[in-house]
Amino acid sequence: MTAPSGGLLITSEQVLERLFRAGYARWIEEAKKRLGPDSAIAAPRVVSKAFHLAWTDRQQLRAQEDLDAYLGANIQHGAAREQSRRSRLHRMGSVGGGHKEAIEHDSAEMNVDEAWDRLKHALQGSSADEAQRERASTARHGAAEHMAALGKTGALWKPVTAVGVTVLGVAFAVWYLNRAAEDRAIQRAVTDPDVRSYATSYGQQANVTLDDGTVVLIGPDTKLSVPKAFGPELRAVNVVGVANFNVTREMEKPFDVRSGPVSILARGNVFTVRRYRDDTNVIVYARKGAVDVRQGKIVRQVAEGLSVLVPDSGTMRIPTAEEFDDASSWVDGTVSIVGSLRSALPLLKRWYGLDIRLQDTTLLDRKVFVRAPLTSQKEAISNIERSGGLKFTYIGDYMGFRDAEPTKGATKAGTKKP
Repeated sequence: MTAPSGGLLITSEQVLERLFRAGYARWIEEAKKRLGPDSAIAAPRVVSKAFHLAWTDRQQLRAQEDLDAYLGANIQHGAAREQSRRSRLHRMGSVGGGHKEAIEHDSAEMNVDEAWDRLKHALQGSSADEAQRERASTARHGAAEHMAALGKTGALWKPVTAVGVTVLGVAFAVWYLNRAAEDRAIQRAVTDPDVRSYATSYGQQANVTLDDGTVVLIGPDTKLSVPKAFGPELRAVNVVGVANFNVTREMEKPFDVRSGPVSILARGNVFTVRRYRDDTNVIVYARKGAVDVRQGKIVRQVAEGLSVLVPDSGTMRIPTAEEFDDASSWVDGTVSIVGSLRSALPLLKRWYGLDIRLQDTTLLDRKVFVRAPLTSQKEAISNIERSGGLKFTYIGDYMGFRDAEPTKGATKAGTKKP
């Protein structure tokens, strides 16, 4: 479903209700998978919150694919927060017993009518807030008109205004040139050959603590470059690959991560950045706190719990659920791969250090799915076998896959596992 004439997908509460009712059962199941056991009560709350956020950010959503990606990311984040909340309440209840009612407040899963009714009431609250903001905007506009009217009351005002505008214009030009020069200096510093480099190989991770207290978890096949002058006046690094940043100390200058043509600015935040050498885009996920993502003159704030994909060419967009999982799930110890065996083999090498080859290249187009612990090669291989109808084997000294049901007369290879 695409909005007519390239417009917005969600144009009214009636459209939102139609989309909510059409997708409710599907997203409830997705939330239950994320929440785990005993999720029937919490799932509607997580789904309703995701749709509420979609209403708030509806200006970004122009097609059903945008909405699906947005909901998928927010349901994953909402489920994680819900699990954390319930765990905290259980801990507090076990100590004092005073939070038992909070844990057991709901007794049955909401149906779609009940869930929409609750969401509608929440939207009405949001509409009141929007109306208040509109009134404030109108007041500001009226004040601006009043100041403009004052400008017409005396001849002296005009030359003063002209001088004022000129001064402001010169000041802005100086500021812009200084900022551009500073930006170029930072880019040179983080890409200079004489940087401190921290690199990982296939299947490896590393923790690095920088001089300002920022902790960086570096993913596999990644290079983190830190200028030798890193400090209060130069809090910038460059990453090729994937890394998670925990910026623990707020300072005057923001922490600046460069990745390809993109700059991510943060103050006391936790966020993930992914861009490998062969990628044509950067994915940023704001885990805790908002971050500013800049590409050229375009700056976009990514709110906590949300993510953005920044292509080398084209406009920023919300990543699909698969792109989001691929870029972010490793921080929580899980590898997510969806696609063909052709695209999965390089990722198995990256995440698990598995160098797998095929004799039968027709198998490369098999569709496979992996969601396995980062520490378990065995489970990742089993996922490939089950989802692709394949069998792990050895071809001489090399690991490989063969068809689980080989054609008659085919040579049987060894099947020892790593």
